[in-house]
Amino acid sequence: MASHSQIFIKPLFVIPLSHNHNSEKHKAEKNALSMRQKLSRILQIDTTAKNENQGPSDAPNSEIMIPKVVVRPNPFFSSITLDVTCAQGKHVIVRMFDEDDKIVKMFSWFLVKGINITNISEVEFLPTGVYSLDIVDLEGDILYSTHISKS
Repeated sequence: MASHSQIFIKPLFVIPLSHNHNSEKHKAEKNALSMRQKLSRILQIDTTAKNENQGPSDAPNSEIMIPKVVVRPNPFFSSITLDVTCAQGKHVIVRMFDEDDKIVKMFSWFLVKGINITNISEVEFLPTGVYSLDIVDLEGDILYSTHISKS
């Protein structure tokens, strides 16, 4: 009868669960929390910074960063053109909310120094009403805000 022998394999290396490992895990968790907080700020609606006209909002430095925005046509039907003058290159998020403060359009946009023009399409299926449109930076600060109407 053949005998069964057990084979033991010794590991080549062992990674101890040291303070450094826990520290790295803590850093990763902290970074993830920071990213969630930044995203939350981007998606939040700052109603105090919204402005009824088409000028820059009262957010800090908005006059310096984005001195001029033209939103046309207003009222809109099938598309909206944004003409944004920017003082320096900056990555922003453009958000459009309905009357219930639900985001109906959102996209990122890298603004170059000078004049930037983009078209927001596929809005013809939105219900008639008033919409809020704002431009926020990646820190969540509102650089521009206005209201536009859908006819």
